[in-house]
Amino acid sequence: MVTKHYNWADDEEQDRLYYSSKQKENANGRFHWPAILRRSKAAPLLAAIIGIWLLTWWWMTSSSDHYVVPQLNWSRFAYSQYTTDTQSLCNALLVFESLVRLGSKADRVLLYPEEWTQKKDDRTAWLLQTAQQKYGVKLEPVQLLSAEITSESSKKWQKDKPGTLSDPTADWSLSITKLRVFDLVQYDRVLHLDSDITLLHHMDELFHLPKTPIAMPRAYWSDGPPSTWPLTSLIMLVEPNPNEVIAMMQTLHRWQKNPNYSMSKKYDMDLLNHRFAASALVLPHRPYTMLTAGFRSHNHSTYLGYHNGFDSDPRAKWDPDLAFKEAKLVHFSDWPLPKPWVMWNHESLSEIQPDCGGVNKGTCREREIWKGLYDDFRRRRKDVCKILSVPAPDWKEWKKSVGAGGKK
Repeated sequence: MVTKHYNWADDEEQDRLYYSSKQKENANGRFHWPAILRRSKAAPLLAAIIGIWLLTWWWMTSSSDHYVVPQLNWSRFAYSQYTTDTQSLCNALLVFESLVRLGSKADRVLLYPEEWTQKKDDRTAWLLQTAQQKYGVKLEPVQLLSAEITSESSKKWQKDKPGTLSDPTADWSLSITKLRVFDLVQYDRVLHLDSDITLLHHMDELFHLPKTPIAMPRAYWSDGPPSTWPLTSLIMLVEPNPNEVIAMMQTLHRWQKNPNYSMSKKYDMDLLNHRFAASALVLPHRPYTMLTAGFRSHNHSTYLGYHNGFDSDPRAKWDPDLAFKEAKLVHFSDWPLPKPWVMWNHESLSEIQPDCGGVNKGTCREREIWKGLYDDFRRRRKDVCKILSVPAPDWKEWKKSVGAGGKK
């Protein structure tokens, strides 16, 4: 019997051709690791990473329970300012200009004296028109609230005449006019900012906070332990409710029945703390409420937020440039120095400016930033409002007038 010789080479060639064709077919239907990865020890780790990524992607796109930042209807949210005279109107205009320049998406609202709807000077009229036409500000005339309530029956909560540029109001009683922000019921939330500030970044992210009647930071510059620091109305995020204004004014009237009230008057911060101290959502003062006085301070522990903390925390180290970079706003607060729309003289500047760690010679970053803030405010006041700064007063007389230099 003749045995046919089997050609193993041909058979092996057929096998290679068969498996090659199958690999081509499979390549169209499934994923194959590159050869270098199939031989690599890192392949399992890479597979695990991709698996976790795919699982996360599936969870984010299919789960109804995970948190997703909601898309806001920005017409339901606003920043607000109030004004009682032409000086503060210019300050408000500077805030609105900053919000536009910084790209805020929310509305902008100005609460202004209703008397201006009947009669206003040319400068005031121009500033209101600029706010409305150039910066898209919605104008809301209001009665100015005053802490000088004469009787509950008269409801005399407003001053008869707002101030002007040449005769500004220096009456702290009118500061409670900011409570009118609760009357802006056309909005779901309103973020009210004081106007004697420089706004460095918009704060649109605050409109995403959980629902709460009000959110405010604490006055970290206060005396005493942190547990006693009051809330500050320098910045407040509110859910409008006109009943709040009525209730707080009634509270103020009850306080005024105290015979000793004239010795210690109550203002907006007193009313807001009385109403919301136990229920407000507390905003972090860093970075939302920085004071210019911080650049003059030698102790930064309260602002940095490591009071009773550990010194090795990198956030506990004072860096003036970093602190300024992260701050959302800076509030001008260098008592007894006048506000930034009033010029300095050499005597006041030498006494109040940052002393550069006690050296008080040359310069330092704290002094440069501090001076830069005042110079920038005055420049913008001139450019935006077309108003020059108020001439510097006599320093000794000024200190006496504000209670910092003995009796008048």
